[in-house]
Amino acid sequence: MSYAQLRAFHAVAAEGSVQKAAARLQVTQPAISLHLKRLETESGTQLFRRSGHRLELTAEGRALFEATSRMLRAEHDAMTILQPAAGGYRGSLVVGADGPHVVMDVVAEFCSRHPDIRIEVRMDNAAGTWADLLDLKVDVAVLAGAPESPKVLRQRVAQQSLVALVPSGHELATPEQVTLTRLASEKLIFRETGSSTQARISEFYQSETMAVTPALTLGSREAVFTAVARGMGIGFAYDREVSGHSQFRAVPVSGFENANTDEAICLKSSRAEPSVAEFLRCARDIS
Repeated sequence: MSYAQLRAFHAVAAEGSVQKAAARLQVTQPAISLHLKRLETESGTQLFRRSGHRLELTAEGRALFEATSRMLRAEHDAMTILQPAAGGYRGSLVVGADGPHVVMDVVAEFCSRHPDIRIEVRMDNAAGTWADLLDLKVDVAVLAGAPESPKVLRQRVAQQSLVALVPSGHELATPEQVTLTRLASEKLIFRETGSSTQARISEFYQSETMAVTPALTLGSREAVFTAVARGMGIGFAYDREVSGHSQFRAVPVSGFENANTDEAICLKSSRAEPSVAEFLRCARDIS
């Protein structure tokens, strides 16, 4: 077992494919495949199963991925100590987020303090971002509705209120606020399973035992905005997500004021990493 084999394994585990791992490490795909083959052969352990075009970790592979993640974090910390940049921070930080509006406030503050650190932001819905954090694919995340877990640290960043996105000219585009009960009879546009926005709406209708069938289910916030602008139905978002749209009105939903809490979160095992700790401080300072 060699460092090169472990590094190749970690890249494949993080990226889910040999091709992406090779691009990440800037080596050839055959080199990555050879390292994996030798690692599995020498250890007598199957680390991956193939699912379509994607490689999935076995139980042993997941355990090794946690170990290599600790190994690479320790290597990063050692480099930070031995080659300090101005202010004591250098390198890169991978940030996960379930939307751009809150995370970019934190990223902007972080970049203003540490311009030498390269930031990568990966967007997904809330469920995908949470999974990326637990799978160590991101160093820190900003999202709403993260499950309770003893593995993570949290820092509140912002609170948002739910709004209904009503097409211009619709009779409900004029009230000062509207209820989800009133909207149940309208043509509604829902987000996909995994969206924290959709989770709150579905929870309400289930609690009221109201069977609501959406006219459309769309896989992104931007798709909802486009559909509403074309008059295809009423969608939902949080107030900070909506700006500069003249083709629909964001009507506050009664009872859902400050219903959404965005948090910066990291694994407790990562809290000692300087860039992660500094990102959480930035989140605290702008909250």
